[in-house]
Amino acid sequence: MATDPGRQAERRQVWIGSVCAALAALGFAAKAILIKKAYQLAPVDSTTVLALRVLVSLPAFLVMAWLAKGEKLSGRDWAILVWLGANGYYLASFFDFWGLQYITAALERVILFTYPGIVLLLNAVWFGKKVKPVEFAALGLAWLGIGFVFYTDLMHSEQPAGVMKGALLVLGSAVTYAIYLVGSAKIVGRIGSARLTGIVVSVAAGFISMHFLLTHPVQDLVQPPPIYGVALALAVFSTVLPIFLTSEALRRIGANRMAIVGSVGPVLTIWLGYWILGEPVTGVQLAGTGLVLLGVGLVSRG
Repeated sequence: MATDPGRQAERRQVWIGSVCAALAALGFAAKAILIKKAYQLAPVDSTTVLALRVLVSLPAFLVMAWLAKGEKLSGRDWAILVWLGANGYYLASFFDFWGLQYITAALERVILFTYPGIVLLLNAVWFGKKVKPVEFAALGLAWLGIGFVFYTDLMHSEQPAGVMKGALLVLGSAVTYAIYLVGSAKIVGRIGSARLTGIVVSVAAGFISMHFLLTHPVQDLVQPPPIYGVALALAVFSTVLPIFLTSEALRRIGANRMAIVGSVGPVLTIWLGYWILGEPVTGVQLAGTGLVLLGVGLVSRG
């Protein structure tokens, strides 16, 4: 019996899109592992690692912004894009890299993965969108799950105050990224996702570079070769490629399927942290991660 060509093409699209989504999730999951590895390899701080990452990845985003076609941007458009860059990629990255100096990669990824719920709350506060009872339940599950993973970090840490500080910093990263998503939703349809991403990441790179130059001597960019290797891996495998793969997955399979496949991210981070960094994996931690995934899944379904 002959296979319907249209059906075969659709399955191919779903398969390719799902592979892209899975690879993007792996790249994003590896980000925290690479950052923690840099902290293990040399006495380097979060601002220096972040600066090296953007210096390596910036050319790709400049090319992305230059190649993307679109209407001429107004002064108001540029103001919005600068604001988005400051929130979505400068502050979010800064808080994230800083927080990882104090907490495990697993806890970082679980906290960051709550951003859909934060987006839900921001839309309710700013735009008056009603929050459904199932969405409140989903948020409760997600925060209960964070509590479980947070408990694991506290039990295995010699500095509980540092764990608290790191968790709050990463939560700040999730909030600022959620603000970026809410703000970009109002402009992305007109500007285009590739152009938007290229411009706001380039703007954020400017903020990050200024932050580094105001707080560090330029000589701090001179690091041992392994740190440059980590910076290159961060830029290529956990920044540029995942962003391109995410765009391709969204085009082929849509946001809902993308969210389902992407939910493997926190689990990948836990096992990569165990395998590469020697971070603990406990039943409580896995249960907490499962609750977060369940909560995020309910929020994503609406």
